[in-house]
Amino acid sequence: MKTVRSWAAYAMIVGGFAAGVATVVSMTHGFKADSAFAKGPSYSGKLVGNITTEEAATLHNLNDSLTHLAEYVKPAVVHIRAVTNRASDSDGKMIPISGSEGAGFIYRKDGYVITNDHVVGDADQVTVITNDGREHKGTVKRAPEWDVAVIKIDGSDFPTLGMADSKSVEPGQMVMAIGSPYGLENSVTFGHVSAVNRENAIPDSSLSQAERFYPDLIQTDAAINVGNSGGPLVNIDGQVIGMNSSIYTKTGGSNGIAFAIPSSEVRFVADILIQKGKVVRSQIGVYPRDLKPFELSEKKLPGGAYVEDIQPGGPADKAGIKKGDIITKVNNTAIDGQIDLRNTMLVNAPDTIVKVEFVHDGKTQTADIKLEKAVVVKPTTPKARTYNFDNKDFGDIFGNPDLKDFENKLRQQFGQGDKGGQNDQRDQDDNGDVQPLHSGHAKLGIGIDNLTDANRRKNSIPTSVTGVLVTTVESGSVAEKSGIQVGDVIQSIGGKKVSTIDELTSQMSNLNWGDKTQIGIARYGKGSQMTLERSITFK
Repeated sequence: MKTVRSWAAYAMIVGGFAAGVATVVSMTHGFKADSAFAKGPSYSGKLVGNITTEEAATLHNLNDSLTHLAEYVKPAVVHIRAVTNRASDSDGKMIPISGSEGAGFIYRKDGYVITNDHVVGDADQVTVITNDGREHKGTVKRAPEWDVAVIKIDGSDFPTLGMADSKSVEPGQMVMAIGSPYGLENSVTFGHVSAVNRENAIPDSSLSQAERFYPDLIQTDAAINVGNSGGPLVNIDGQVIGMNSSIYTKTGGSNGIAFAIPSSEVRFVADILIQKGKVVRSQIGVYPRDLKPFELSEKKLPGGAYVEDIQPGGPADKAGIKKGDIITKVNNTAIDGQIDLRNTMLVNAPDTIVKVEFVHDGKTQTADIKLEKAVVVKPTTPKARTYNFDNKDFGDIFGNPDLKDFENKLRQQFGQGDKGGQNDQRDQDDNGDVQPLHSGHAKLGIGIDNLTDANRRKNSIPTSVTGVLVTTVESGSVAEKSGIQVGDVIQSIGGKKVSTIDELTSQMSNLNWGDKTQIGIARYGKGSQMTLERSITFK
């Protein structure tokens, strides 16, 4: 499954200083049109153009159906206000310094609300505003890696929304989204399922792993904007098929490309949070992906998780599972795809021994594997080699260096240019126009290193992977603006493969400020593998 490109254009859709509304309904209470509702009122209004009476009646029936669907869903959708405090310098009282707004839906009648983790985050105060206008203080339980949070509010007999089986969702199905875009509560939009099984990752500095990775998303063209985060995406039966979470945008608003976390995944994580209060994830040490349709046909398998790569020294590696194997069962749980495998890591605790069934070279085998606790590595800025792409000579920096020259070369290396003042001293052309600040060879603004056994282990990079490791990313650099992060592996520039520092340097030497290129990278972590392509303009 190809990961969505161009992270810089993706955004979580939490708004500023507001609250989200959540609605949950028992699965046995799905929205169904009765016979009278299905027929709709007889039409006797004025016809427009060549439209027939029957066609007009059909449109009115459709209009009424959508209206009734919205009326059915809205009571269970909530608005969420999350506030973060700090101590006042004067009297020590806590005062609000920031907030976010979003939506949510009520999952259980006894007051459990589901929303995105990025809506509530580390908030000190969370308020849930139900459809009747009442405000409820909430207690939050979080699963940051899955971007799911559960809020408990006091009360009973709340209206709820049913959760559909998201595995049955197909492109083309009609959907409705409800949320609080820009604080406008209970806003309703309609659209379709554009695609399923999308992959995406969004940088998020609030997390220790510095990003949120979404291995399986529903794509929709329903209008989703800031403030829709956590709100439900429902089908025509009024059941939740996904939780609206992010959008692709270059303007900050809806471009008709939005993403929702599938309801089956949301419900799975929410149930664990409600029962245990937190999610503890084990790891098996593989980088899985779904089998493609032709692979299922050729291998005559109903499903499975294809092992894209192996974590060196991990549980699967120790048990003899190889790259290219297909995991079909864990204990008694059939594995239809990568999400099923990931979910088994939630229900089986670290140090648990599980029986794994897998296909190797066309033959079914089993292995007893002891799971390990998943470790989320905090991003660091290691003291690693920082490379100057176009000038390796920094002078005699260990003897008697020219410190001013050395400082200028460091600035050039990271693509920052000389410090400027209020008066722009750049050269002007014959027309008096200011010339670009940068000239000459382009700079990414990164530190790099060749891949070694040590840094492969540290960054969970399989031995089969080739490329150049990113060890530092300078603040404000082209690389940072393009979403490149520490731990990424650069594998190509301009469509040409790079495996060593020298190859990377050679490709960069052909690029000047103002040029555009594509940079292919691989990213590893959290038992996941992502291959991405960045469109970069050096400016």
